[in-house]
Amino acid sequence: MKKVTTTSLIAVLLFLSLGLNAQNLKFGHVNVQEVMQVMPEFKQMQQDLEGEYDRLENQLATMQEDYKKMEQEYMETAESMSAVVRQQKEQQLMETSQKIQAFYQSTQQQLSQKQQQLQQPIMEKLQKAIGEVGEEGGFIYIFAANSGATVYQSEQSVDVTSQVKTKLGIN
Repeated sequence: MKKVTTTSLIAVLLFLSLGLNAQNLKFGHVNVQEVMQVMPEFKQMQQDLEGEYDRLENQLATMQEDYKKMEQEYMETAESMSAVVRQQKEQQLMETSQKIQAFYQSTQQQLSQKQQQLQQPIMEKLQKAIGEVGEEGGFIYIFAANSGATVYQSEQSVDVTSQVKTKLGIN
């Protein structure tokens, strides 16, 4: 009987200590998009991407203009061409069209890669700041509030967005 009482007492004490520890857990959330959009590095990244987009868009427009000229020239002179020359011009038009399509697809990939390349150091800096705020504030977890993964957020969850901004030197 004494062994059962001792075991029960240990179980109750263990349960109570776990309950007290669970109440000391500290959770936070941060609006990552809000912080990123005010980071100078993010604004620079957007400018760099817009510049790259404009450059590639101009190249594509030039290619399309050249194609239209080639096509117009073909339409105007097709009847006077020999069958062999007409076939060569049609082949040239088709190849040019395929080059334009390939260039367009390539530009999409280039822009995506450029964005990832420029965004990585920004995300690393942001992650570091969030980690430092978490360590300094004694948080167990800090969730990204705008990620869509958080189903419920209690009033007890601390919004650390402003602390992260301060850590990054922005307000």
